[in-house]
Amino acid sequence: MQTKIIQDTLERLESLYRKENIKPGTLARVGLKPGWNVVLGTDGQSGMAMSFTNSEAFGEPEINLEKIQKYVGKDLLEVTHEFLASPSWQETAIGIASLNALSQPLLTPEKLRSRGFRVPEDSSGYNSLIEPDDITAVVGYGGGISRLIGTCRELHVTDMRPRTSFQTILVGNEIEYAPKEVFVHPEKENKEVLERATVAIITGSSLVNGTFSELISYTKNARLVIVYGASAGMIPDVLLEQGVDGVNSFRVTDASAFEKGVMKEMNMESVIHSSQKSQSIYKGNR
Repeated sequence: MQTKIIQDTLERLESLYRKENIKPGTLARVGLKPGWNVVLGTDGQSGMAMSFTNSEAFGEPEINLEKIQKYVGKDLLEVTHEFLASPSWQETAIGIASLNALSQPLLTPEKLRSRGFRVPEDSSGYNSLIEPDDITAVVGYGGGISRLIGTCRELHVTDMRPRTSFQTILVGNEIEYAPKEVFVHPEKENKEVLERATVAIITGSSLVNGTFSELISYTKNARLVIVYGASAGMIPDVLLEQGVDGVNSFRVTDASAFEKGVMKEMNMESVIHSSQKSQSIYKGNR
C-alpha cells in the first residue's frame, strides 16, 4: 500500500543517504505489539508504526510471520521497499516502521536545521500555536487530546473506532461521555469536520492506512496543519512540501532502552517516553 507521499519520502531518504554517505542498518527483529509494529535494526536504526491490530474496528490482522523471518539480516532499505508494497495495513506498518528506523540518522536537530527546517528547543509542541478562537479538528483520538482542551473555541475529533474504546462513560443522573469538551465524530464525517477547521491535526497512522492524501485535501481552509504521532517519525521533508506546516513526532535517542522496552513493556507509550524524544519540526519560515 505504497502511497505517493510515502514513495516520494523513501526516494528523498535514499537521496539523502547517498549525499551524506550513510549506510543503512540491517533488520535484527520485528516486534508485533498490541496496536504497533516495531522494527529493530542495527546501528541505532529502530522505528515503530501503528499496526491497526488492537481494535475490532480494523478487522482481522493480515500478517505473514514466515515472510518477516526471511528479511532478518537484510538491508533495511530492502525491508522497507518490500513491506510498503504489501496490500495489508499490518505489513505496511512494518514498512513505515522501517522507513522511520532509516530516518533516525537524519532526524537530529542539527541535521534538520541544515536542511532548512525550524526545530524549537522547547518541547511545548503545537499547542502554543493554537489560538482561543480556533476550531481545532483532530483525526485520531490520541493522548494529546487532553492538552488541547481549553485551548480553542471548539475541539472536534474523528476516529475509526467506536467512542467507547477511547472515552469514559459516566453513569449518574444522566449517561454522559467524558471529556465533555470534545465533540467526537465517526470517520465518515472527516470531510465535514476538517473543512470547518482552522487548525487540522492529523494522525501519522493515516500514512499507514493510505488515507493521508484524502485527509489533507479537506484542510484547505485551515491556517495550520500538523501531522502527529510515532507513525510520523520519518524524515519530514516531503510532508512539509505537501501542505503540512509541522510534524510532531519522536526521535529514538536510546536504541538499547527502546529495544529492551519493546521486549518487556506491554504499553508502547511508556517505551516511547523512556527511549525517545518528542520534537516538533516546522517549515523554516514559520
